[in-house]
Formats: sequence, structure tokens, C-alpha cells
Amino acid sequence: MSKRRKVLWGAAVLLLLFVVAISLPNLRGPRPSPQEAARLSPPANISNALIFTRQENAGLAQPDAPADSASAAPDRKLIRNAELGLTVADVRTAAEQIRSVTEAGRGEVDNLEISEGAGSVSGTLVVRVPASGLVAALAEYKKLAVRTDHEQVSGRDVTREFYDNEAHMRNLRAEEEQYLTIMKQAHTVTDILQVSEKLSEVRDRIERLQAQIQVMTHDIEMSVVSITLTQESDTRVLGIRWRPLYNAKIATRELLAGLGEWIDWVVALLIKLPLILLWTLTVGTLLWVVWKVGRAVWPRFVKAKSAGSTMTQRSGPPASRTGVEPIP
Repeated sequence: MSKRRKVLWGAAVLLLLFVVAISLPNLRGPRPSPQEAARLSPPANISNALIFTRQENAGLAQPDAPADSASAAPDRKLIRNAELGLTVADVRTAAEQIRSVTEAGRGEVDNLEISEGAGSVSGTLVVRVPASGLVAALAEYKKLAVRTDHEQVSGRDVTREFYDNEAHMRNLRAEEEQYLTIMKQAHTVTDILQVSEKLSEVRDRIERLQAQIQVMTHDIEMSVVSITLTQESDTRVLGIRWRPLYNAKIATRELLAGLGEWIDWVVALLIKLPLILLWTLTVGTLLWVVWKVGRAVWPRFVKAKSAGSTMTQRSGPPASRTGVEPIP
């Protein structure tokens, strides 16, 4: 048989094998995925099914990406809080008015404390108001005061954390459904106990995450306002308003602030003392080296300069002995 015929017979055999391969239904049909196979046939071993469930849910731990890239961005979730320092004519009356204003605006009072000292009365309130009406509530509170000593509004963006918790909750719900399905297929006591243990763990995580989401939702919807009330002194001396307690509080605050700054400076100095000593040693060493070099070079420079001046004087024109030039 010639070489050409061998090549033709080989090509024909390969073509025949190719036709037979594509005609077989088992090779032509698509193979089911592991998830479809698990749904179509009950697992022979519950332990293997539990492992498969954990691996599958581990892949679902990441939040699902939006299917439509042009979809709108999620709503921002902000936790807004405020602080107020008010000076009022009467602390108790102002506290009761603040309570009424808060409850009228669908808010709630978390804490109310009034303290009396030596001739002074002060109060502290922590209230929650709807976040949408925070600005209006602050304006109403300031109307009840003689003056506003301090006002601060802060906000914290929790958008990513909020939506991550929601995605994690969806994954935990899906994992719970899978364990319930496996529970229906369990027949032995050992398998039932294993699935029950895993199911209890998942439900515990769901409850904890659900509580966290509820607290975060409440903080987003209701803003916390911390109010400090200080009563204005009505004491007058010779027709002049005298406020010794208020001035003493201001002086004490400034004293504490000054002491705090001094302590911070001393602590920073002690911490940086090795670095300061190192720099001092480095600069001192450089100055010492420069002084030594200068001390060694300067005498030579002075001697060379004096020697040059002496040679210049010697190389000058000789003076005449008689002082009279000879007559030619």
C-alpha cells in the first residue's frame, strides 16, 4: 500500500470516529451541574451534603453585583447626631418644655437628669427626634434658651455597612432553607442531630444580624440630640449682674484645658527625648569636628599668609643708602 493510500485511510477513520462521537446522546447532551445533581437526587450521605452546603454558601458570602450597570445608586444611609449647650432662665421649666417639643415631634426622651449644687442648677437630656426633622427640632430647642453656648451636628455614612448586612442576611436565609431541605431527607438520628446543630448555628447568626440591622435602622431614622442646660444666675450686686459660678466654671474649664495641654507637651517631650538627645549628639559631634579641623588648619593658613607678606616685602626695590641719585 502506498503512502498516499495510508494517509487517505487514516483520514477516513478519523472522520468516521468523529461522526460516531457526535451522534452519541450521552456525549452530545450537557452534563448537569453539581447543584442540579444535588437537587435531582437525594444525597447518600448527610455529612457530604452539609459540607457541600457550607462550600456553596461560602461562595455566596459576597454581595450580589447589580445586574444592570445603569441602575441607580442605592440610597445613602446616614446616622446624624447633634449636641446643644443652652443657657436657660430655669432648668426645670426648660427641661419640661424640651420634653413636650420632642414628644410633639414624634420623638422620645432617652435620659433626663437634673442636678443641684451650691446655688446652681444644671440639667442633661438625651432625646431622639426623626432624622428628617432634626434641623427643625434644634431650632425649637434654641428658642427656649436665653442663649446658645454650643451647637454641633455630626453625621456618619453607614451605607456600605447597611447593604453588606442585608446581603449577608439574604445568604443566611438561603443557607437556612438548604438545611431545612436536607433535614427532610435525613433518616437516621445522627444525621438529624448534625443538621439540627448546623441549623441552630445559622438561626443564631440570623437573629444576631437581624438585631444589628434593626438597631442601625433605628439610628438612621432617629437622630440623637444631647442637650446640656445651664441656669442663668439672677444675682445682682449694686445693679450689676454678678455671675461668679458661671465665671468660675469658665475659669476651671480653661485651667483644665491648660493643664491638659501642659501634660500633653510633657508627655510628648519625654517620648521624644531619645530623639532630641540623638540630634543634640549629632549636631554637637559635627561642631566638634569642625572646631578640630579649623584649629588644625587655621594656624597653617595664618603662617602661610604671614610668610607670603614677608616675601613680598623682601622682593621690593632696595633703598638708597645716601638717598641721592648718582649724576650721569
